[in-house]
Amino acid sequence: MAVAKKAAPAARKTALAAKKVAPAKAAPVAEVEASDEVTFGVSDIAAMLSEGQDKKVTTRELRTLIRKMARDGQGRVVREIIPGNRTRYNWSGPEDPEVQAIVNAFHSGELEADKQEKLAALKERKAAQKAAKAAEVEEVEEDDEELELDEE
Repeated sequence: MAVAKKAAPAARKTALAAKKVAPAKAAPVAEVEASDEVTFGVSDIAAMLSEGQDKKVTTRELRTLIRKMARDGQGRVVREIIPGNRTRYNWSGPEDPEVQAIVNAFHSGELEADKQEKLAALKERKAAQKAAKAAEVEEVEEDDEELELDEE
């Protein structure tokens, strides 16, 4: 009988451990599913803007525009832009003031202007790098010529 009593507490511990583990795993899954519901998100805005357009508007481009609008401090989009903030954009619908501001900014060409600015900056940076590299090569060639003259 003593053996049976010792086995029972071990069985209880195992059963309690199983009960403690199972609810802990089930609860976060339910929270994740609830937070993933988006009423009107970036993909909906992209679909709305792509209607009647030759070029499809990507969600990546729109997210870039939205982050730029949130950073500019004008209050057009209220969102804290910090590294690692992966929460989804969610609005009540196409009549939401932030959605209207995004649509207006897109139609006014802010996204394309931003792309052109970044492209011009990249070209300038690459040209400066090329010039620095060319100057370095010329300097090395001049040093080589001086060494050859010294040897003679």
